[in-house]
Amino acid sequence: MNSEQLFDCITALPDAVVEEAEGHRFRKTSRVLRYAGIAAAVVLAVGVVGMLSGRNPLTPHTGVGSGGGGSGEGGGERSYMHYVGPVLPLTALDGAEGVTAERSVDYDFSPYRPVMHSYEHNGQTYSYDASRREAIVTDSYVLTNETDADRTLRLVYGVEGCFNDALERLPEIAVDGAKAETALHPAAYSGAFADATGRHSETERLNLEEIRSWDGYAALLGDGRYQESAFAALPTLDFPVTVYRIDGYELGETDAPNPSLQISFSLTDENAIVLTYGSNGGSNDYETGCYSRIVGRVNDLRTAPMYLIVCGGDLAEYKLQGYRSGGANAGEELDITASVTRYETTMDAMLRMAVDAYMGKRSYLGIEGGTVADSVPRELLYGTVADLLVSYGALSASPAGRYSFGMLEEVFDAFAVQRILYQAFEVTVPAHGSVLVTATMHKEASYDYTGDLLGTDGYDLATQLGSTLRFTSQRAFVSAVDAVEILDNSFGFDPENGVTEVRLDPDTPHYWMQVKKR
Repeated sequence: MNSEQLFDCITALPDAVVEEAEGHRFRKTSRVLRYAGIAAAVVLAVGVVGMLSGRNPLTPHTGVGSGGGGSGEGGGERSYMHYVGPVLPLTALDGAEGVTAERSVDYDFSPYRPVMHSYEHNGQTYSYDASRREAIVTDSYVLTNETDADRTLRLVYGVEGCFNDALERLPEIAVDGAKAETALHPAAYSGAFADATGRHSETERLNLEEIRSWDGYAALLGDGRYQESAFAALPTLDFPVTVYRIDGYELGETDAPNPSLQISFSLTDENAIVLTYGSNGGSNDYETGCYSRIVGRVNDLRTAPMYLIVCGGDLAEYKLQGYRSGGANAGEELDITASVTRYETTMDAMLRMAVDAYMGKRSYLGIEGGTVADSVPRELLYGTVADLLVSYGALSASPAGRYSFGMLEEVFDAFAVQRILYQAFEVTVPAHGSVLVTATMHKEASYDYTGDLLGTDGYDLATQLGSTLRFTSQRAFVSAVDAVEILDNSFGFDPENGVTEVRLDPDTPHYWMQVKKR
């Protein structure tokens, strides 16, 4: 079954229908060609899309997925099933001629120390260890201005992460001990795609394939284009669309296990693109031009409308029909009525409405202490969802199968996909003077879910990758080493013999270490 058929069958049809679908021969016209006309119009409407805007750099494939990490001395430089990326160096956007940098990085392993919590249950007291597998990293820079004039630098500090964990992952930036005012600039999705089996694929792009090794980040950041994508204009989808809002559901008494409503329709233009918000799936028959979308469990959606959004055309006709289940099977028809309201607006307005509605469902995005909405400006959320939609989604000239069905809920992946989050700020370094810039963060460990190295945590550091600063020295420290055992490392740490501070060679691009909780 190919990716289009897979997405068309997400409504749990019975085996007989699935077998019929698998044997059906669709037109040779691919989804890419079918979308080509409207996608070109979208490019014109957006103005800046994909490579033209710098928002969609070529994704790296070296080091993405398993392998690619190399063996390294001691086998420490390797790929991980869950890789969080290296500590990246500070950089200056417009260069920093005449300014030198001395860097010191401290890995504090105190979060590994046991933190015992207790709770009562059924009259008994239970205790558990709430320690965390992360290091508190303090990345410090003494910037010295060797010129006769003050220098104001536009500095950028980047960390791997996603919007959903931005509260926990973004570092606190300080200048001479005072918290700096920073602006957040998210770069594009940093990984690639895989097929249904998890293998890298340029065609059957159904699964995310995130970077799992240093090599992947070296390829991603080597030429500077990826960082540039964080500062390029995000797309605005200010083009007209026709919207059908379905709500006001009425359902009588029924013992149906999963009452659902289906809207079947045809289009005035075969090149039109149909997007939805609030749909649970559906089907496309490209040969006959008949399409359908399932509203979902009507009992759960009495107050939640479903939106059918048509780009580059309109519905020629439509029909509503209720069913006892989401399979929409013949013989299981059910009397369900609903109101349909047609109106015209812009894709930008619809996307904003969908993002706002999704963000209102705090349980989907909740993290301890707040949600993504509390730490990321809403305009950035609009822009990055739009960027994913035009780069890889149904509005792309070549949609990834993961997003091609047009459900806006799919492109809310923008909140969860891995990317580098850049914080930008300004610093004035006085003539022949210095300032201290520090970035303090909770750095999660890289690790594997299974295998011989289960329980082994990885940390690594990039000395100069993507940085325009001229480093005169770099040092690294480890502290609270009583909480961990350093199994292997390329830094040169040897806590058992008192070596907890080392000098780094800036010409060595990458350092790594493996630790285990004591």
